[in-house]
Amino acid sequence: MHGEPYWCEDAYYQFTLAQIEHLEEVTAELHQMCLQVVEKVVNSEALLAKFRIPKHTWDFVRDSWHQRQPSLYSRLDLAWDGKGDVKLLENNADTPTSLYEAAFFQWLWLEDQLNAGQLPAGSDQFNSLAGKAD
Repeated sequence: MHGEPYWCEDAYYQFTLAQIEHLEEVTAELHQMCLQVVEKVVNSEALLAKFRIPKHTWDFVRDSWHQRQPSLYSRLDLAWDGKGDVKLLENNADTPTSLYEAAFFQWLWLEDQLNAGQLPAGSDQFNSLAGKAD
């Protein structure tokens, strides 16, 4: 993408249970912070315009938010060295490609790496999307 590889086949991240539990706590907090931002944006025409939400959709967006219609999913892209603070890079909420990437391509990569002996037997990914897509 933009002259760079879109997918890197030779890298993966391995986490301890303690790190996964830490990420679960942090991502829950980040998700709540994102929801607080949405609350401010949907109630401000200036912010809706600043975020380039098309004006003809403002009432629909507000109604959806105020009715608490459920979000389908959210993928938080993070930067973390495994020790220090977790940094949120972006929140891909209800975007069409993030679910496909996480449920399909990540699972294929995991299976390929296991079959090639590049990952220890029993390795898994930290989401349950592939099982839910069946």
